[in-house]
Amino acid sequence: MIRLTLDGIFPNGLQRRTDLAKARIFLAVFESAGTRTVTRGTLVQELSLRPATVSAMVGELIDDGLIVESKASRLPRKGRPEVPLTPNPHRAVTPVIDVVSREIHGTLLTMDGRAVAGSTAILDVEQTDQDALSNAFMSVAESIISRKPPGAAVPGIGITLPGIVDERRRRWLSVARWPRVEGLDFRHLEEQTGLPVRVERKRQAVLRAHFHSHPEDRHGGVLLVNWGYGISSAYAHNGEVLSSTVGGFGDIGHWLVTPGGRACLCGQHGCLEAYAALWALLPEIIRDFQDTPSEPDALSSYLRKLDLSQIPRLIEAIELFTVAMHNLFKAFFPDRILLAGNVVENEWVWREVQRRFYELAPAYARDRVALERINPRSDAALGMATPFFHEVLRPLLLARNLRV
Repeated sequence: MIRLTLDGIFPNGLQRRTDLAKARIFLAVFESAGTRTVTRGTLVQELSLRPATVSAMVGELIDDGLIVESKASRLPRKGRPEVPLTPNPHRAVTPVIDVVSREIHGTLLTMDGRAVAGSTAILDVEQTDQDALSNAFMSVAESIISRKPPGAAVPGIGITLPGIVDERRRRWLSVARWPRVEGLDFRHLEEQTGLPVRVERKRQAVLRAHFHSHPEDRHGGVLLVNWGYGISSAYAHNGEVLSSTVGGFGDIGHWLVTPGGRACLCGQHGCLEAYAALWALLPEIIRDFQDTPSEPDALSSYLRKLDLSQIPRLIEAIELFTVAMHNLFKAFFPDRILLAGNVVENEWVWREVQRRFYELAPAYARDRVALERINPRSDAALGMATPFFHEVLRPLLLARNLRV
């Protein structure tokens, strides 16, 4: 669910009284969708606004296409029938493109977080060069944008990426899973679509979205660690997600655990990912379980059910992964560690990671850090889309009638 807020819509605090009233009315209708009936009368009572203000602002919101009137229903008591008000989530849509394994996934999200279109491009590791990857992003973007609802505004395109990302210059600096690609520039996508493009490292986007849906987690230090196709992390202090001007932050998958050891997709030897990432473990998993699917969602579901305790390389991977987590913990001393990714969704792996992590943790810290497992599959997309929706709403929620 997209979480729209007054602070997101008017971040500078310069909104006028009537702008604030209009935004509060819209948010009350938006948040009520599917849960309760909202009318002009209930808005007057709940928001403590004058009937004339509510009537004028509701009229503007209807004209703006942000809310619609449903069929009037007569109440048991005497008086005019109440007209239910419902939001129009198709007033704006945002395309979000994500990288899952070696697939490019595009989703067109409405303002209530629902996907109304999707597209996928699957890329071969050996054949994919700069042009092929660039064309794949363009193809996915054009496919989902072409299916936008009639009259919907498209404020921009959000892209979440693994690896090293230069957000300001919109460049993907390191693309370990496609070795022939380096420094992919997304400005061409902006030029060809005519839409603003934003790129962000996926783990940062996931953690920021987690705070939207779990505001209680904003306090203190929070470390997010993902163990899936790749291995990465993000850190936040009091709700502020940290990043680096170099383009990466928390790229633990490419920490050296055995210098000169196994070859990694990034070109180095001895990286943690070369021993523990799912891309490195899959050959042995497939050898023991020959019906292992390749499609990411099916693979995640399949891995949850397997007994992985007899795979020697996975036991080694857990040892290396928990040592990396231990060192990362000592670097930040977070209050909470959130674990995600399809490897730790397996119950046996999850229990082993918990046990080994707390065994390694200093005695003074064991009862002061919480280790939790989360499943943020859609969080990155929602986190990327929300700022675009705030921006498209900002001019629409400026009141035209300033006398009420």
